[in-house]
Amino acid sequence: FFYPQTKLLSCRWGIGVLFLFINSPGGWLNSGMAIFYTMQTVTPDIYTICLGIAASMASFILLGGEPTKRIAFPRARIMLHQPASPYYRARTPEFLLQVEELHKVREMITRVYALRTGKPLWIGRTK
Repeated sequence: FFYPQTKLLSCRWGIGVLFLFINSPGGWLNSGMAIFYTMQTVTPDIYTICLGIAASMASFILLGGEPTKRIAFPRARIMLHQPASPYYRARTPEFLLQVEELHKVREMITRVYALRTGKPLWIGRTK
């Protein structure tokens, strides 16, 4: 839904700037990544504005705004956390695949945070 709307606004109606207001506890990893990468491919600049909370994948979407156009209100809260899996109790092949995939996604997201914030990569890594 997000991609067609942004393309419609930018191509058909020629809107050059979009504003994305965020107040969200987060959501699904794949959906958040789809929104983030859509934001990187559309023509208009996208301002991301955190009104209350941008937690989990919502913080990743906040990061998707243009580097000088990301705003958080004074009392807004931005929260990051380590990825989690519903398979953490099971010792099955699905669990091992999920762990491997989570590790890859965590590394990718950490690299995006480092690149988009200008902070060193080691800050996003924990022991």
